[in-house]
Amino acid sequence: MPTPLRRRLRLARRGLGYTIAVAVVLVAVLLGIASQLLPLAERNPGQIAGWLSERAGRTVAFDRVDTQWTRRGPLLQLDNLRIGDGAGAFTVGDAEVLVSVYAGLLPGRAFSELRLRGLDLTLERAADGRWQVRGLPGQQQSGEDPLEALEGLGELQVIDGKLAVIAPSLGIDARIPRIDLRVRVDGERVLAGVRAWPQLDAMPLDAVLELDRASGDGRAYGGARRADLSAWSPLLRVAGVAVGSGRGRAEAWAGLRGHRLARVTLEAALDDVGLHGTATPEDGRAASQAQLGRVEGRAHWVMGADGWRLDAPVLRVRAAGHLQTLDGLVLTGGRRHTLRAERIDVAPLLAVASLSDRVPPAWRRWLQATQPQATMHEVEIHSEHGGPMHASARISGLGFDAVGDAAGVQGLAGALDSDADGFSLQLDPASPLRLDWPGGFGAERSMRLAGNVSGWREGGGWRIGTAGLRIEAADAVGTGSGGTGGRGSGDGVLGLEARGSLWWQGDGTRPWLELAAAFDEFQLPLATDFLVRHRMSESVAAWLDAALLGGSLQDGRALVSGDLDHWPFSAGEGRFEASAHINQGELKFHPEWPAAEAVEADVRFVGDGFELAGTGALAGIDIGSLRAGIDAYRGGRLRVQARGSGDASRLLSLLRDSPLHSSHADTLDNLSARGAAALGFELVLPLRRGSRPRIAGSIELANAELADARWQLGFDRVSGRAEYSRSGFRAEKLRVRHEGAPGRLSLRAGKDYVEVPGQAFEAELDVAIAADRLLERAPQLAWLQPHLEGRSAWNIAVAVHASRPRGWPAARLRLRSDLVGTGLALPAPLRKPAAEALAATVEAPL
Repeated sequence: MPTPLRRRLRLARRGLGYTIAVAVVLVAVLLGIASQLLPLAERNPGQIAGWLSERAGRTVAFDRVDTQWTRRGPLLQLDNLRIGDGAGAFTVGDAEVLVSVYAGLLPGRAFSELRLRGLDLTLERAADGRWQVRGLPGQQQSGEDPLEALEGLGELQVIDGKLAVIAPSLGIDARIPRIDLRVRVDGERVLAGVRAWPQLDAMPLDAVLELDRASGDGRAYGGARRADLSAWSPLLRVAGVAVGSGRGRAEAWAGLRGHRLARVTLEAALDDVGLHGTATPEDGRAASQAQLGRVEGRAHWVMGADGWRLDAPVLRVRAAGHLQTLDGLVLTGGRRHTLRAERIDVAPLLAVASLSDRVPPAWRRWLQATQPQATMHEVEIHSEHGGPMHASARISGLGFDAVGDAAGVQGLAGALDSDADGFSLQLDPASPLRLDWPGGFGAERSMRLAGNVSGWREGGGWRIGTAGLRIEAADAVGTGSGGTGGRGSGDGVLGLEARGSLWWQGDGTRPWLELAAAFDEFQLPLATDFLVRHRMSESVAAWLDAALLGGSLQDGRALVSGDLDHWPFSAGEGRFEASAHINQGELKFHPEWPAAEAVEADVRFVGDGFELAGTGALAGIDIGSLRAGIDAYRGGRLRVQARGSGDASRLLSLLRDSPLHSSHADTLDNLSARGAAALGFELVLPLRRGSRPRIAGSIELANAELADARWQLGFDRVSGRAEYSRSGFRAEKLRVRHEGAPGRLSLRAGKDYVEVPGQAFEAELDVAIAADRLLERAPQLAWLQPHLEGRSAWNIAVAVHASRPRGWPAARLRLRSDLVGTGLALPAPLRKPAAEALAATVEAPL
């Protein structure tokens, strides 16, 4: 570089430095002079008013001015500031005007600032979706733009103001106790910045706005890096659902068009998010809540000419260790409503829906109580404005919890196709369903469903039905295979084909049921796993649990029609019929009596009871007639009647296996019998808590043989009737033959059957017997052997005491006769010819 040029540059730099230094000094001197002249300005308010009027473009007046110098320039404190003339004038009130000497020299910065303190503002949303701010000075003048009136005074600042946010259509009516606002107007362009505190001790939210006043177009941002959503709950409310808690980052970017929201982008990463609903008069209780845990999301909302569209590429909820994913959700509204998603976990959506006042109270209560859940795949929902709606999806894991008497299910799956008036669900038989009905079945049951289920609107409610549904239900321990390939079920599986419907009338009551079902053959004990226990008495359920031991049920058919509010139907409120055949059944009618085996019977359930009729075997005795039934499940009676025939030895074995043996073991163990006999049996059990069953029956003997080892007695050609019950038995005047002589035999046992109280057993035999044979039976009378000869009719009675003092005999023998036919070779006056009568009674201990 040539030396002259270098010298000129050096001189230029030096000259510029001197010039800047001189300018700074001059400015400082001028500012110093101005600061000293400020008191003089206070004494000339008219000049200040004129200067402000010139800047505002209209008349500015005030009552009093105070001045002070700040680091940024002079500050004018104006009392009762007024702007305008005549009818267009308005009062601002006490205000401050800062003349920013330094910042005003920079591009894009205001030369002056108008400060207002404690201003009450309102942000209101009109019915057409437009937002407007009310409460700025001059806004009360019709058609007046307050920003235009204040524009000439520089940047508008609101310090320690209050803000009311009102949006009736969104259910928002909130108050923000403190905001700081800065507004700068540059022609049609408005720049605004807000810092708002929802509570005085809460973290603030920052927001900025850029708006074209003429078109209403612009953009905005609002958010907080460390937000506490609980403080913003009154504002975060949609359809009656408000955000009650949550901490983390929440930011939103918005675009405005015509003073309306045109697009919004949301990003959030929040922990401990909680929602709460608003209690309604129909609820009759406090507002409900839902905890969503951690929520992460990114969503875009755009309003177009035909409607709006929401895209959520990321939307995840993690609660109680489970991640619920709604990524890829697309929603549209307006002329065309659409929802599309590859996968949606509906649990968090239903949890939110249960809080909304747009959902009927009955559905809200059901959603909150049952906690429904499901995963939907390939979701597609669309409808045109005023046109039909169509929806399709694959559903898996559909379920809800059991509550009260209502059952819960888990694991339902299938393909859904629906419109606004109905739906069709093609069930997936490969997906096992778990039915949890604590009040009904008790333990959880596993089953598989195959077929189609449809639902449609009917009256004020919905009807859900099927034209053909295959159900295979495993027992409590899941021994069945659960396959759906063919007819017939293996052990541990209850299979049936059903058709019918459930109609919810829309009045909050139980549905109306129409059902017809045909059952596969299944093992009879499996029926106890599917008893509707809360609809029957405890005694009936306990009896069925103990009674159904084996066999199978064939040709099962069932028909139900009626309102389940009246179930079980007992007075004509509905119709319930079911029938089946028991094949090779094993039924234990009472725990203390042997079970009936090889039962072949038809069973029929009608209304509030059932009837059974058939045949079987009891302890080896053929039962030619077996009848059982319950007249009413609650407050009724169970009655079992059986009549059979067989060998008397088997009847005796039956009695030894019955409750009679415990109190009459000595008698039953020493008796033996053989020959033809008929059995009658009846059990009556009142179905009330604490009731004892009544058991009674009869035995008909025909030319049987009967013997007692204790007394070494034997009888043949025994015929007659014996009665028995839980307390004992009685056989009066049985026709017998003893040692070739006909006779009558009576046997009594038990307190309800003996003739003399306190005796446990009584036996009487009326028979003609030779004197020598009689004395052989009574060794105590052996001394009479040489003096008696002949044959007479004798009444021989044996009594066994129920209890006796120490030293008393266990039994006593009594002999009675008129001794006609027996001669006495004794000294007079006891000598008697055989033809004469002489009453004689002999008693002796045994």
